[in-house]
Amino acid sequence: MSELTGELRLEGKASEYTGRWVLVGETMEWELEGKTYRIESESDLSDNISSFVKVLGKRLLRDEVKLRSCLTCENFSMSGMAREMSRGQRGVCGLHESGVEVCFLCSDYRQKNES
Repeated sequence: MSELTGELRLEGKASEYTGRWVLVGETMEWELEGKTYRIESESDLSDNISSFVKVLGKRLLRDEVKLRSCLTCENFSMSGMAREMSRGQRGVCGLHESGVEVCFLCSDYRQKNES
């Protein structure tokens, strides 16, 4: 089973948080602030990550945080078919015209407008 890993970045009002993410099969692990969190992609990893970030910020970090990754980048998209086939783990970067993991972060990141 292949393992993917990358830098995890959360931007808060009070601080920036940096850690690591590791994706093995359908399990994503986040290492942040000396703790490890597990997120399963049973049906849709992207939805599970979005929910987790809200809870993590409010309850554990006590900060309003935003995930900085492909999932929250204006160049990222995920069709219904891609969501279903990858269980919400992969989408497409319109800028680089390639498939990307939802937690990947590149130097061309641009935050999506929140409207």
